[in-house]
Amino acid sequence: MNPFRKRTGIFPSYFTGRADELNQLREIYESTKEGAAGHIIIYGPKGIGKTCLLIKFEKELNDIDEVYPVRIPLVEGNFDDIYSLIIDKCADALGISEGHFWDNINSLGVSLPGIGFNVSRERPATSPSIALEKILKSIYKELEGDNPVLILLFDDLQRIISDTGPHKVLSILQNALQELNLKEMNIMFVATGAHDIFSQIQDHLDSAVRIFEPYELKSLSLNELRDAIVIPSQEEGVEFTEEVINLIYELSEGIPYYMQVMAYNCFSDAAGGKVGIKEFKKSFPRSLSLLAQREFRGMHEKATNEERKILGLMAESDKEFLSYKEIKTGLNLTSEPSYWLKAMLEKNLIVKPFRGKYKLRDRIFKEYLRTL
Repeated sequence: MNPFRKRTGIFPSYFTGRADELNQLREIYESTKEGAAGHIIIYGPKGIGKTCLLIKFEKELNDIDEVYPVRIPLVEGNFDDIYSLIIDKCADALGISEGHFWDNINSLGVSLPGIGFNVSRERPATSPSIALEKILKSIYKELEGDNPVLILLFDDLQRIISDTGPHKVLSILQNALQELNLKEMNIMFVATGAHDIFSQIQDHLDSAVRIFEPYELKSLSLNELRDAIVIPSQEEGVEFTEEVINLIYELSEGIPYYMQVMAYNCFSDAAGGKVGIKEFKKSFPRSLSLLAQREFRGMHEKATNEERKILGLMAESDKEFLSYKEIKTGLNLTSEPSYWLKAMLEKNLIVKPFRGKYKLRDRIFKEYLRTL
C-alpha cells in the first residue's frame, strides 16, 4: 500500500519534525491551564503542514483529562458563519445536542438573525464580539472538571476573513477572548492562516500581536524530510536512494505537500523494491501534472500577459534570484516593471526575499513553467 498522500490536509502515515512547534503549543496550553491564557496563529504557505500540525496537537490533547480540544475546519464565507460552525463542532465534541446550545445562547439575549433559530424582531442584533463571547461562555459552562480547558483549533482562518478583513476579524476574536479570560475561563485559541495574514494588517500589527502570537511554520529540514520518506516506505518494503531523497528535497524545498506528491508517484513506480533516479524521472511528469491541475495552472492563468513574460524570464534563468534591473533589461522594457512585480507579489506568484531581488514562489513551480 502506498504510504504517501497526494492531497493536502490529510494526516501523513508518518509524522516527522515539528518538535519546536509542538513544544510551543504545549507551553501555551500549560499557561492557559494555569489561568494565563495564550493564543497563537500559525501561518505559512499552502502545503507547509498547518492542518497536520493541528491534527497532531489535537491527538495529544485527547488523552488529557479536563481538556476539550475542538477542531473547526473553516469554510468559505463571512464571519457570521463562524457561530454555527463553533456550535456544530462543539456539540459533536461534547456529545450535546445543538438545540441545547442554541436554547442557552438565546436565553442569554443573543440575537443572530438568519443563522437558524428564531429571535424577537424587536431585539437588536448582538455585536459580533459580544455574541462570540456569550456563545463560548455557554459552551465552557458545559465542560466537566474542576479546572477545564477549552482549546479551539481553527483551521484556515483566511477562509472567513477575505471579505471582512483580517484586522476586523482578529479584533472581534481578541475582544471576546480577553473578556472570557478575565472571567477566569481557560480558553485557548489556535488558528492557522495563509502566509500573508499578518502582512495584510501591518497598520494594526501591534494590536493583533498583543494577544495573538504569530508563528511562521517553516519547511522541513533535509533530515526530517528523509525520515518522512524512508520510515513509511521501508515499512512497505521499498527503499528510496539517497540521491532521490536529496532531489525531492531540492525540488520540494522541504514543503511537505510537494514531498508527499513526489514520493507518492515515485513509490508507485518502484522497481524491485527500490526507487532510484530512473524511477524518479519516470514519475516526475505525473507529479508536475497533478500539481498543475490543482494549483500551478490556475496560478499561471491568473497572471496578465506582462506578468507571464516575467514568469517566463525567471523560469528560463539559471539564477535563483533576479534583480529589478535584470528583469527590466531581460524583457527590453522601456517602462518600469514595478507595477507588475507588485501585483505578482500580491498574487503569490513570486516572492521578494531581499531588497530589489525577486524569485519564483516555488522551485517546483519553476519546473512547471519550463514545460510551457
